[in-house]
Amino acid sequence: MKILVAATGGTIGSAAKDGVISTDKAQTLLLLELFRKAYGDLADFQVETLCSVLSENADDAFYETLVGFLKTVNARDCDGVILLHGTDTLSYSAALCAMAVREVTKPVCFVSSNHVLTQKDANGLANFYAAVRYIEAGLSGFVVPYRNSDGETQFHLATRLLEADAFLDDFHSAGDCPLAWLKDDKIVFNSAPCVPAQSVLRENRTPVFKETVRFSKKILPLKMHPGLDFAAISPNPETCAAVLLLGYHSGTAPEKAVEAFAERCFEASVPVYLAPVKRGEDMYASADTLFKGKVIPLYNMTPESALAKLKIAYNHPTKPAAEVLKETLYFEDTGVFAPKLK
Repeated sequence: MKILVAATGGTIGSAAKDGVISTDKAQTLLLLELFRKAYGDLADFQVETLCSVLSENADDAFYETLVGFLKTVNARDCDGVILLHGTDTLSYSAALCAMAVREVTKPVCFVSSNHVLTQKDANGLANFYAAVRYIEAGLSGFVVPYRNSDGETQFHLATRLLEADAFLDDFHSAGDCPLAWLKDDKIVFNSAPCVPAQSVLRENRTPVFKETVRFSKKILPLKMHPGLDFAAISPNPETCAAVLLLGYHSGTAPEKAVEAFAERCFEASVPVYLAPVKRGEDMYASADTLFKGKVIPLYNMTPESALAKLKIAYNHPTKPAAEVLKETLYFEDTGVFAPKLK
């Protein structure tokens, strides 16, 4: 079994010195050494270093590097890919890559670590092992294996992963519905309708981008919190293609402030979107007012997938953004959690 290991830095590719954690390219070799000592020679690992950055510093150039690399995977002599990544922006990169390079048929596992590898309670090695087991089983899909603080290892579908908990460093899927679990060294798949079956993950998909990807058009994400001063925010249409309001859990945002903000953005030809928004029979009056105005809802998507989809839509070389947004790119629609319309 041949596995391509792509290093990008992050905590799993860092070392601690004098109380400061910094990237250290030697940590990838340490990870492989730890793996062989613990599990033997289960695979032939081919290592490539794409970059060496802490993932909080991820930018559009970083995303272009990841997507450009993954577009070559189908032609590579390997059984699957393990992409080593930091935890801070893991959910954002996983969602973007899964959508942008959905045509990849080989399994792609995004692997991170809650602490540097030399720390006693680090889960990087366990996450790496789970990825190897996933690839060894001949499975498909863009997935994120991760062992939480309770000791349970879950496999998350890349477009359903939510940002990690700030205190326990745990990851969860939207609706707490992972793709699978690693139990007693066996991969146990979730049979609930919230996730696609392996037969669906194996299906061939047409590429979203046929050529080199350039994320030159920017999306401005604004996280809602009480007191956010929208009057102080004026997106420049020359540098901002669209605004994404990351609303409260019930699909809401401050009504009057956002309504005025959206009107200003509309006059500047900068569309305003809101996510996450669940489809349902009823909605709050504040959301109803916004959606009847100039705010466009992005239904049934995690904040990470909504941002990724907008980046892809507004940087597509041939299709208008509205057309791309209507497509389901890679299982980003989590509508199985929403109430069914009568």
